[in-house]
Amino acid sequence: MKFRQTVMVVLLSLTLAACSLAEDITPPPGYSSLTSIPTVAQATQAPISPSTATFVPTSASIGSTAETTPASTGSTTPSAEVSATPQAAAVIDGTVTVSSGAAIPDGTDVNLLLYDTTAGQVMQTLTESILPGGKYEFTNVPAEKTTVFLVTVDYSGVTYDSVPVQFDGTLFQFDMPLTVYDTTSDLNGLTVTQAHLQFDFSTAGQVQVMSLYEISNPGSNSVIVPTDGSSVPFIQIPAGAANVQYQLAQGSSPLMSATNGFALLPGADKQYGIIATFTLPYTKRLVFAQPFNLPVSSATIIVPEGVRVRSDQLTDTGTQASSGTSYHLYQSSSLASGSTLTFTISGMPGNNAGLLLNQQIWLMIGVGILGLILIGLGIFLFLRDRKLRKLEQEFEEDDERGNADALGDDRDGIMDAIIFLDDQYKAGDISKETYENRRDELKERLKNLA
Repeated sequence: MKFRQTVMVVLLSLTLAACSLAEDITPPPGYSSLTSIPTVAQATQAPISPSTATFVPTSASIGSTAETTPASTGSTTPSAEVSATPQAAAVIDGTVTVSSGAAIPDGTDVNLLLYDTTAGQVMQTLTESILPGGKYEFTNVPAEKTTVFLVTVDYSGVTYDSVPVQFDGTLFQFDMPLTVYDTTSDLNGLTVTQAHLQFDFSTAGQVQVMSLYEISNPGSNSVIVPTDGSSVPFIQIPAGAANVQYQLAQGSSPLMSATNGFALLPGADKQYGIIATFTLPYTKRLVFAQPFNLPVSSATIIVPEGVRVRSDQLTDTGTQASSGTSYHLYQSSSLASGSTLTFTISGMPGNNAGLLLNQQIWLMIGVGILGLILIGLGIFLFLRDRKLRKLEQEFEEDDERGNADALGDDRDGIMDAIIFLDDQYKAGDISKETYENRRDELKERLKNLA
């Protein structure tokens, strides 16, 4: 087998991970609304192509020290590093299927990699041609309990891997099917299901940004991502950034080797996580603009408590504690391809600690003040109405007792009564109806004296 694609992806991976990330981000599983702060921990150097959480050999993550040996020759001689102890012989067969239903082209080869878990490398590679109908078979395959079998097929510019199987010394025949896909180079078929941007202010004069992108391929074809080894085309780094590095996130589905890049296989069961880290100058304020080349279902901004974030595109979702540190979270959703998420960051971690009131507290204070105002207004209106009713009752009693006649024909007394009545109305002591009726009565009496 020629390893040009494998070597290319390994070189790409090592280039993208040439320096260890200062910190790592681990995405929360099944995220819909962030339930835990992404873990911030010291990272180890790891290439972008394989997942490093649990070792699963892939054609892009393992190297070979053995020459390719066609199985048809009957030779199963491993490299000189393999033990001379007599080995068992296994049979590996299966079917290579194209997901679209197309036939495998004539002359397509299938490769069987024999990986030794003790040596940590491929000890031998066998090659067979795929038979009509997609069938293949390897016989007399040398095997020990440290041997892992991996089947690979190059199809449409992508190297596809089977599920690896380890020989346990009890089974000697293994069915290892493999599905391959048609390919496309159209990156618009990809979707960013989650984007987490975490900001670290521990270094004076700068902020380190750790961006985790969870990517899915909802289409039916493998998407080939071309790269020169120094960037990932669907991850846009903001202007002015320095110290840009990439790493495959822990738990990510593995990337497949492809011509001049890597490939993302389709399927709802596959989630790819890529971390990009970079630094930006920072004193007390930063206008941060993050462009997106792909549609983003949900974006979360994570800053230490005390740092303020302002943007019309973000919703404050409160604070969360993680490993003794409190973080403030902001969210945005449904960002279209070609859009830019823009927000302003200010302050430093711990600013106004213990005095910073969030929006919920201010809302509660405002509701309390409004309640007190309404209660006071209600008491005032109640007392005012009671006073009005009392005065009106006194007027009615005066009328019944004939107090009005006590004024008699005293013109000056009637004028004084009108003035006193006007003063009571202006002060709000009597109702308009009572005022108008009483004033009309006094004016009529005054008119009759003329």
